Amino acid sequence: MEDDQKKSFIWPAVDTEQAAKKLLRYGVGAALFSAVVTALVAAWAFRANTRAFNYIGADAYLDAALFLAVAFGIYKGSRIAAVGGLLLFVAEKAYQFEQTGTLRGAWMALFLIVCYLYAIRGAFALHRLRQQPPEA
Repeated sequence: MEDDQKKSFIWPAVDTEQAAKKLLRYGVGAALFSAVVTALVAAWAFRANTRAFNYIGADAYLDAALFLAVAFGIYKGSRIAAVGGLLLFVAEKAYQFEQTGTLRGAWMALFLIVCYLYAIRGAFALHRLRQQPPEA
C-alpha cells in the first residue's frame, strides 16, 4: 500500500530531495508559462494600442517580470516564491473575473494552480529535508 501511495500522480510522496526538486519543476514550468503568455498578450495589447481580452494592457509586462522572478525563486527552492507564485496567479485570475465576468481558460488555470501547489509542497519539503541531520 505504501508503494502505491509513493507512486501517486495526484499527491506524490515527497520524502527525498530529488522528489522535492521534481515537484519544484512543476512550479517553475507554471511560472514560466504564465510569464511567456502574459508577455505575449501584453505585447499584442501594446502593439494594438488597446486592452487585450478587455483587461490586459501593456502594463502586464510587469506581471510577466514578476512571474519570471517567481520561476527563479521556485527554481532555487524558495518557499516564499512558491506561495507568492500561487497568490499572484490566483490574484490575476480574480482580476480577470472582476474585469470581464468570465473566467477564460478555467481548465488551464486549474492545472497551473495544481502545479503551484506541487511547488509549494516541494519547497517546504526541501526545506524540511535540508534541516534534518544526515543519517549515519
